[in-house]
Amino acid sequence: IIKHLLHVSETGITIEIVTHLATAAAVVIFLRRRLLALLKSLLLLPRLKSESHIKGDLTLIAMLALASIPAAILGISARSSIEGFFSEPKLTAGMLVVTGCYLIICRFIARGSKSISYGHALIIGLAQAAALVPGISRSGLTIGTALLIGIEARTAFEFSLLLSLPAIIGAGIVELASQGLAASTDVIVASTAAAFGFGLLAIMLLFKAVMHRRLHAFGYYLIPLGILLLVVL
Repeated sequence: IIKHLLHVSETGITIEIVTHLATAAAVVIFLRRRLLALLKSLLLLPRLKSESHIKGDLTLIAMLALASIPAAILGISARSSIEGFFSEPKLTAGMLVVTGCYLIICRFIARGSKSISYGHALIIGLAQAAALVPGISRSGLTIGTALLIGIEARTAFEFSLLLSLPAIIGAGIVELASQGLAASTDVIVASTAAAFGFGLLAIMLLFKAVMHRRLHAFGYYLIPLGILLLVVL
């Protein structure tokens, strides 16, 4: 939408790739302790596979893999159609309204206390697949869906962020392999730094919103913003 409004010339998809990978780096920094624990469990598997925390970590990894499948299948099978959506700014504006409505619904659900099961993971994965459409917030949809099915807030937040890593890094690697980098070094550095900094800030704000049951607050600006953009575009 911003590129359309500012009449920014296209530079291939390099900026999209580096900004998404920078956002993934922000997730890694924010969840570094959890990620290190998961990595340690994988490394200790041959010796300590009977310990409960190892089993729990491996179960989480398996559920993340399961939840990643829907977006991977849809992203590969409908790649050309999805890429076409990004040239339709009105579609994106409309999906901002949809996202806002979905987040506001989260205000009216009771606080859950469930742990994530494989069934829950698949449902959250389907929500992530739906977020391949531009304007649909991946974090908003996956966290909101987890809350709607009764998952505890911190667990929903952490699972959503962990789930973003395979999707973002995988897509970035695929695009880099097929397209390469086609932008100047200064543009890449500036884009990466901005995406990383604002990404980390956004994650911290999102965490506070989820923990204080204020995820719906994002909907109150997304809806009018989307409607305004539909008029302007």
